[in-house]
Amino acid sequence: MSLSVAVIGECMLELTHADRASQGIARPMNMSYGGDSINTSIYLSRSGVAVSYVTALGDDATSDWLLKQWQGEGVDCSLVDRMANSVPGMYMVNVADDGERSFLYWRKNSPASRMFDDQDRAVQHFAKIADYDYLYLSGISLAILGSESRERVMRLLERYRQNGGKIIFDGNYRPKLWSNAEQAQNAYIQMYKLTDIALPTVDDEIELFGYSSAEQVMQAVKDCGVTEIVVKMGGDGCLALSDGVVSNVAAEVVEPVDTTAAGDSFNAGYIASRLGGASNVEACSAGHDLASKVIQHPGAIIPAESMDLAKV
Repeated sequence: MSLSVAVIGECMLELTHADRASQGIARPMNMSYGGDSINTSIYLSRSGVAVSYVTALGDDATSDWLLKQWQGEGVDCSLVDRMANSVPGMYMVNVADDGERSFLYWRKNSPASRMFDDQDRAVQHFAKIADYDYLYLSGISLAILGSESRERVMRLLERYRQNGGKIIFDGNYRPKLWSNAEQAQNAYIQMYKLTDIALPTVDDEIELFGYSSAEQVMQAVKDCGVTEIVVKMGGDGCLALSDGVVSNVAAEVVEPVDTTAAGDSFNAGYIASRLGGASNVEACSAGHDLASKVIQHPGAIIPAESMDLAKV
């Protein structure tokens, strides 16, 4: 029997410059879509994992288009909410010569940010995902919510876990989405205490908590009770904990074109491999392999034919 994963988060319209050779903001743009949670959902689906996306969209034509794109990727969209008189969020990517990217966002009051504002509606959402084997979300999934909605989600996550569900959390810290660092720190600690598989990024955790090394990140997350941890270190590989054993797993060094979705695709490769019965070290290698392919293409979602992945 295949294992099911529900992913909570937000997808936005993505604008990228059509011609990187020219300079300035006012130049031709291509429109696609992206967001950490949908990126991981699509790469999970392409890897053969049964994945459902939990988000909210508007009632406009671009929301219709997004829904069709996700369905075309094999992502189950039966849990996508639609909100009247709303449009999805949007972001623009600026890519530097070395492949690193920066973002401009238009997402305030987006449908996904209001998805859990109503208590009854939130309970209904979680009732629909109660039977899923795994629930995946990220720091961004939490950050876009208002404080009351975030606490509501934490309580529902606790109930989901008490009923046997397992939670996967990707730290993915974005300071601009939080009121202050203390608010984010409290939310992350609370979240890690509910997490079965943690996928933090070393630079994000250092920025948020002031840690000095990947080993310190690993210990802090472990102290929250997490038993399976992968601390992502970019080109330096990752530090992985499973069954009490810590392993360093190297990553192949490649020249990046665009590092967008590097961590998101690593997460998908890791999770798909673990659900397929691989060891955590093997799963880390699978995550590195997928991420290395993704960063050699522009944009968050690469052509499916470029993946060359075995199905779970």
